Amino acid sequence: MPDLFPLRALRVPCAALLLTLLAACAPTKFETQADIPQPLIEKIPVVIGVHMPLEFTDKVYQEKREGGGGDYSIGLGKAQSAGFMRVLNAMFNRVVPVASPRDAAATDPEIRGVLEPVLDDYAFVTPADSGTPTYAASLRYTIRLYSPQGELAESWTFTGYGSQPASQFPGKGAEALAVATRLAMRDAGAKLAAEFHEQAIARGLLPAVQPSKPQEVELPTPPPRN
Repeated sequence: MPDLFPLRALRVPCAALLLTLLAACAPTKFETQADIPQPLIEKIPVVIGVHMPLEFTDKVYQEKREGGGGDYSIGLGKAQSAGFMRVLNAMFNRVVPVASPRDAAATDPEIRGVLEPVLDDYAFVTPADSGTPTYAASLRYTIRLYSPQGELAESWTFTGYGSQPASQFPGKGAEALAVATRLAMRDAGAKLAAEFHEQAIARGLLPAVQPSKPQEVELPTPPPRN
Protein backbone atom coordinates (compact mmCIF):
# COMPACT_ATOMS: atom_id res chain seq x y z
CA MET A 1 0.00 0.00 0.00
CA PRO A 2 1.56 3.37 -0.96
CA ASP A 3 2.48 5.82 1.77
CA LEU A 4 -0.24 8.49 1.88
CA PHE A 5 1.45 10.63 4.54
CA PRO A 6 2.91 13.17 2.05
CA LEU A 7 -0.57 13.62 0.57
CA ARG A 8 -2.02 14.15 4.02
CA ALA A 9 0.68 16.69 4.81
CA LEU A 10 -0.23 18.68 1.70
CA ARG A 11 -3.91 18.85 2.59
CA VAL A 12 -3.47 21.36 5.44
CA PRO A 13 -1.53 24.06 3.53
CA CYS A 14 -3.75 23.56 0.47
CA ALA A 15 -6.87 23.96 2.58
CA ALA A 16 -5.42 27.10 4.21
CA LEU A 17 -4.56 28.52 0.80
CA LEU A 18 -8.07 27.80 -0.46
CA LEU A 19 -9.62 29.57 2.54
CA THR A 20 -7.37 32.56 1.98
CA LEU A 21 -8.37 32.77 -1.68
CA LEU A 22 -12.05 32.44 -0.82
CA ALA A 23 -11.74 35.20 1.80
CA ALA A 24 -10.06 37.45 -0.75
CA CYS A 25 -12.86 36.82 -3.24
CA ALA A 26 -15.66 37.29 -0.68
CA PRO A 27 -17.48 40.63 -0.94
CA THR A 28 -16.92 43.25 1.76
CA LYS A 29 -20.34 43.97 3.23
CA PHE A 30 -21.32 45.82 6.39
CA GLU A 31 -23.83 48.26 7.85
CA THR A 32 -22.28 51.45 9.19
CA GLN A 33 -23.08 52.11 12.84
CA ALA A 34 -24.26 55.51 14.06
CA ASP A 35 -21.59 57.07 16.28
CA ILE A 36 -22.43 60.78 16.26
CA PRO A 37 -22.82 62.10 19.81
CA GLN A 38 -25.33 64.83 20.58
CA PRO A 39 -23.35 68.07 20.61
CA LEU A 40 -23.59 70.52 23.48
CA ILE A 41 -24.17 73.76 21.59
CA GLU A 42 -26.38 76.81 21.81
CA LYS A 43 -29.65 76.15 20.00
CA ILE A 44 -30.78 78.28 17.08
CA PRO A 45 -34.12 79.65 18.33
CA VAL A 46 -36.32 78.53 15.42
CA VAL A 47 -38.47 75.60 14.33
CA ILE A 48 -36.90 73.77 11.39
CA GLY A 49 -38.35 71.23 9.00
CA VAL A 50 -36.22 68.29 7.86
CA HIS A 51 -36.73 66.26 4.72
CA MET A 52 -34.66 63.10 4.30
CA PRO A 53 -35.26 61.51 0.88
CA LEU A 54 -35.18 57.73 0.46
CA GLU A 55 -31.86 57.85 -1.36
CA PHE A 56 -30.42 59.33 1.85
CA THR A 57 -32.15 57.14 4.44
CA ASP A 58 -31.73 53.89 2.48
CA LYS A 59 -28.33 54.56 0.91
CA VAL A 60 -26.19 51.48 0.23
CA TYR A 61 -22.87 52.18 -1.45
CA GLN A 62 -21.87 49.49 -3.95
CA GLU A 63 -18.67 49.18 -5.91
CA LYS A 64 -16.89 46.47 -7.90
CA ARG A 65 -13.20 47.23 -8.18
CA GLU A 66 -11.23 46.13 -11.18
CA GLY A 67 -8.19 43.88 -11.08
CA GLY A 68 -9.40 41.74 -8.21
CA GLY A 69 -9.95 44.72 -5.93
CA GLY A 70 -13.11 43.14 -4.55
CA ASP A 71 -16.82 43.87 -4.30
CA TYR A 72 -18.15 46.30 -1.69
CA SER A 73 -21.65 46.79 -0.30
CA ILE A 74 -21.72 49.35 2.52
CA GLY A 75 -24.92 50.46 4.23
CA LEU A 76 -24.78 54.17 5.02
CA GLY A 77 -28.42 55.30 5.14
CA LYS A 78 -29.52 54.21 8.61
CA ALA A 79 -26.45 55.56 10.38
CA GLN A 80 -26.32 58.92 8.61
CA SER A 81 -30.07 59.50 9.06
CA ALA A 82 -29.96 58.77 12.79
CA GLY A 83 -26.78 60.78 13.28
CA PHE A 84 -27.98 63.86 11.42
CA MET A 85 -31.30 63.89 13.27
CA ARG A 86 -29.44 63.74 16.58
CA VAL A 87 -27.29 66.72 15.60
CA LEU A 88 -30.21 68.77 14.22
CA ASN A 89 -32.27 68.18 17.37
CA ALA A 90 -29.39 69.64 19.35
CA MET A 91 -29.04 72.61 16.98
CA PHE A 92 -32.65 73.86 16.87
CA ASN A 93 -35.48 74.49 19.30
CA ARG A 94 -37.69 72.02 17.45
CA VAL A 95 -37.22 69.75 14.46
CA VAL A 96 -40.22 68.63 12.36
CA PRO A 97 -39.89 65.85 9.75
CA VAL A 98 -41.73 66.74 6.53
CA ALA A 99 -42.69 64.59 3.53
CA SER A 100 -41.23 67.16 1.13
CA PRO A 101 -39.96 70.75 1.36
CA ARG A 102 -43.13 72.14 -0.23
CA ASP A 103 -45.26 70.52 2.51
CA ALA A 104 -43.59 72.41 5.34
CA ALA A 105 -46.00 75.33 5.65
CA ALA A 106 -49.00 73.00 5.76
CA THR A 107 -47.30 70.62 8.20
CA ASP A 108 -46.44 73.24 10.82
CA PRO A 109 -46.94 77.01 10.42
CA GLU A 110 -44.02 77.70 12.77
CA ILE A 111 -41.47 76.09 10.42
CA ARG A 112 -39.02 78.78 9.29
CA GLY A 113 -37.23 76.67 6.68
CA VAL A 114 -36.57 73.09 5.56
CA LEU A 115 -33.18 71.38 5.58
CA GLU A 116 -32.49 68.48 3.22
CA PRO A 117 -29.24 66.49 3.59
CA VAL A 118 -27.71 64.96 0.46
CA LEU A 119 -24.82 62.51 0.29
CA ASP A 120 -22.73 63.71 -2.65
CA ASP A 121 -19.91 61.20 -2.43
CA TYR A 122 -18.47 58.35 -0.38
CA ALA A 123 -14.90 57.23 -1.04
CA PHE A 124 -12.37 55.01 0.67
CA VAL A 125 -8.85 53.68 0.26
CA THR A 126 -7.38 50.42 1.52
CA PRO A 127 -3.74 49.53 2.19
CA ALA A 128 -3.68 47.89 -1.25
CA ASP A 129 -4.67 51.23 -2.81
CA SER A 130 -2.32 53.54 -0.93
CA GLY A 131 0.59 51.31 0.00
CA THR A 132 0.19 52.40 3.64
CA PRO A 133 -1.14 50.24 6.50
CA THR A 134 -4.26 52.39 6.92
CA TYR A 135 -7.90 52.34 5.87
CA ALA A 136 -9.37 55.79 5.20
CA ALA A 137 -12.84 57.01 4.24
CA SER A 138 -14.52 60.30 3.38
CA LEU A 139 -18.15 61.43 3.13
CA ARG A 140 -19.12 64.63 1.32
CA TYR A 141 -22.52 66.09 2.18
CA THR A 142 -24.58 69.02 0.98
CA ILE A 143 -27.25 70.61 3.18
CA ARG A 144 -29.96 72.38 1.19
CA LEU A 145 -32.20 75.04 2.71
CA TYR A 146 -35.71 75.49 1.34
CA SER A 147 -38.35 78.05 2.21
CA PRO A 148 -41.54 76.73 3.89
CA GLN A 149 -43.12 76.89 0.41
CA GLY A 150 -40.45 74.60 -1.08
CA GLU A 151 -38.21 77.13 -2.84
CA LEU A 152 -34.47 76.40 -2.76
CA ALA A 153 -32.72 79.26 -0.95
CA GLU A 154 -29.16 78.19 -0.05
CA SER A 155 -26.86 75.17 0.17
CA TRP A 156 -23.67 74.27 2.00
CA THR A 157 -21.19 71.44 1.28
CA PHE A 158 -18.77 69.89 3.80
CA THR A 159 -16.73 66.70 4.15
CA GLY A 160 -16.00 64.30 6.99
CA TYR A 161 -12.82 62.21 7.17
CA GLY A 162 -11.85 59.10 9.11
CA SER A 163 -8.97 56.61 9.19
CA GLN A 164 -8.10 53.41 10.98
CA PRO A 165 -4.77 51.53 11.16
CA ALA A 166 -5.01 48.06 9.66
CA SER A 167 -2.94 46.75 12.58
CA GLN A 168 -5.92 47.25 14.90
CA PHE A 169 -7.84 44.57 12.98
CA PRO A 170 -5.26 42.11 11.59
CA GLY A 171 -6.75 40.13 8.76
CA LYS A 172 -10.12 41.90 9.10
CA GLY A 173 -10.15 44.64 6.49
CA ALA A 174 -13.94 44.99 6.55
CA GLU A 175 -13.90 45.86 10.25
CA ALA A 176 -11.10 48.42 9.81
CA LEU A 177 -12.97 50.03 6.92
CA ALA A 178 -16.18 50.07 8.97
CA VAL A 179 -14.42 51.98 11.75
CA ALA A 180 -12.90 54.46 9.27
CA THR A 181 -16.35 55.06 7.76
CA ARG A 182 -17.93 55.54 11.18
CA LEU A 183 -15.25 58.07 12.12
CA ALA A 184 -15.78 59.95 8.85
CA MET A 185 -19.51 60.19 9.56
CA ARG A 186 -18.80 61.38 13.08
CA ASP A 187 -16.44 64.07 11.75
CA ALA A 188 -19.12 65.24 9.31
CA GLY A 189 -21.65 65.51 12.15
CA ALA A 190 -19.20 67.54 14.22
CA LYS A 191 -18.64 69.96 11.32
CA LEU A 192 -22.37 70.36 10.82
CA ALA A 193 -22.85 71.27 14.47
CA ALA A 194 -19.81 73.53 14.79
CA GLU A 195 -19.79 75.38 11.46
CA PHE A 196 -23.42 75.66 10.36
CA HIS A 197 -24.10 78.83 12.34
CA GLU A 198 -21.32 80.66 10.44
CA GLN A 199 -22.50 79.67 6.95
CA ALA A 200 -24.64 81.73 4.62
CA ILE A 201 -27.27 79.00 4.76
CA ALA A 202 -28.04 79.97 8.36
CA ARG A 203 -28.80 83.60 7.59
CA GLY A 204 -32.28 82.83 6.33
CA LEU A 205 -33.10 80.97 9.53
CA LEU A 206 -31.91 83.32 12.20
CA PRO A 207 -34.59 85.69 13.43
CA ALA A 208 -34.08 89.25 12.30
CA VAL A 209 -32.66 91.51 14.93
CA GLN A 210 -34.74 94.66 15.21
CA PRO A 211 -32.59 97.77 15.72
CA SER A 212 -33.35 99.44 18.97
CA LYS A 213 -34.95 102.84 18.70
CA PRO A 214 -33.04 105.68 20.27
CA GLN A 215 -34.68 106.77 23.47
CA GLU A 216 -35.21 110.41 24.23
CA VAL A 217 -33.47 111.47 27.36
CA GLU A 218 -35.12 114.21 29.37
CA LEU A 219 -32.68 116.66 30.81
CA PRO A 220 -33.33 117.68 34.38
CA THR A 221 -35.05 121.02 34.79
CA PRO A 222 -32.67 123.54 36.31
CA PRO A 223 -33.80 124.99 39.67
CA PRO A 224 -35.32 128.47 39.54
CA ARG A 225 -33.05 131.38 40.24
CA ASN A 226 -33.76 133.66 43.16
